[in-house]
Amino acid sequence: MWDTLDALGFTEGRVIEPGAGSGVFIGTAPRGAAMTGVELDPLTAAITRGLYPHATIRTESYADTRVRTESWDAAIGNVPFADVTLLDPIHNTGRHTMHNHFIIKSLAGLHPGGVAAFITSAHTLDSASSAAREEMHDLADLLGAVRLPTGAHRRMAGTDSLTDVLIFRRREPGAPRTFDADWLRTHTTRLAKP
Repeated sequence: MWDTLDALGFTEGRVIEPGAGSGVFIGTAPRGAAMTGVELDPLTAAITRGLYPHATIRTESYADTRVRTESWDAAIGNVPFADVTLLDPIHNTGRHTMHNHFIIKSLAGLHPGGVAAFITSAHTLDSASSAAREEMHDLADLLGAVRLPTGAHRRMAGTDSLTDVLIFRRREPGAPRTFDADWLRTHTTRLAKP
């Protein structure tokens, strides 16, 4: 994912990792990345802070993280997957699940031209409702998406959840959407049981 952001022009700057966990992306960041990780769990945040003293680690819910427009040059992470809605009156007015909320909030904090790479639940793209995808697309262009095979995170994260890697570039506010928006309507067709 870092290589993809590099290919898109990110070589240095301010980067947010929402739901940083133990800091896998912080630990693999390029030299020029000034990393800020947000982690709710105090013990995990303390471990990450100890492992990566050069990074800023904030021990708080990402719902409570204050985000200014154009704060970051890039965003990266494995956003938490949960069918949970966090209260965030600024960045989750659509009451989206946690993984979609984290993506939308991170995109809102990127400066125009900023890039993002997220591992997220397949439900981001497969949901029958396009509401979260519409909010993402209002902010940024989806440059690419890759569906990872089942079990891709078994060893690192202990989960068999089906996941996607999504790559975005933030647009200028009010700029026209420059890429095809077919992905907004994409969802998995559910087969009826016989």
